Amino acid sequence: MTSGSDSPRSGSHTEPATPARLGDRVALVTGAGSGIGAGVVRRFVDEGARVVAVERDGERLDQVVEPLGDRAVAVRGDVTDPGDCRRAVEVAVDRFGRLDVLVPNAGVHDQGVTLTDLTTEQLVRAYEEVFAVNVKGVLLMVHAAVDALIRARGSIVVTGSISSLAPGFGGVLYVPSKHAVLGLARQLAVDLAGRVRVNTVALGYVHTNLVASSALGGGPALLQPDQVARRIPTGVAPEPADVSGIYAMLASDSDGSALTGSVITVDAGQLLWGPVNHHPTGP
Repeated sequence: MTSGSDSPRSGSHTEPATPARLGDRVALVTGAGSGIGAGVVRRFVDEGARVVAVERDGERLDQVVEPLGDRAVAVRGDVTDPGDCRRAVEVAVDRFGRLDVLVPNAGVHDQGVTLTDLTTEQLVRAYEEVFAVNVKGVLLMVHAAVDALIRARGSIVVTGSISSLAPGFGGVLYVPSKHAVLGLARQLAVDLAGRVRVNTVALGYVHTNLVASSALGGGPALLQPDQVARRIPTGVAPEPADVSGIYAMLASDSDGSALTGSVITVDAGQLLWGPVNHHPTGP
């Protein structure tokens, strides 16, 4: 569950925290033009990786990739298109010689919509879009990358959500789509055991520009960081930079080698309080 709009903090390019951790890694990140994806791209580069960044919006993608020089390459593509997925993997292998890490991150929200909010036409259109991006997009990207990842004995780090674990943090389409993503990641961990590690980051609210399905208006999620901060135990709404290190840990052979089939919950305690009981942490 991510929401809001990008902030200067999430766009900052910092000095590497542990530069050797991903020093020999080549990664591919989808949904890389903003938010979590952009934060992961920057963090991976900071920690020594070379990154292929995939995004539908070429302008946003260029803004992320250009400051990173030859450590990152932009690929404009749609994760629901098998050809675009294959092309992105080909760019990684052709440009950098291998692919070690895949971060299927692209996603759309549903604005917390309920079933009774929807006409039949909206339901059909929004279902097809949400599940196409959030579920099929992961499956297609993994399918395109799996041979290269097996050769590298690599890692997949899937962007899940606390909506993968519990209802109430999204709507009637987003929640089941994220449950499906977690089921997919766990099954992949079984299917690829001993060859590719597969883990999931279950995010709570993070201040990004995740938008709703175009069938539901396509706007950004409704809550803003100051509203969210009052509803979570830490009292602070996380930025992409606050969570991207978890992806680096899971992608790392040194720090993440014992993890596969795992779910790392990164939610500032949201699950502790749940979606209904709002406990103010400030005035």
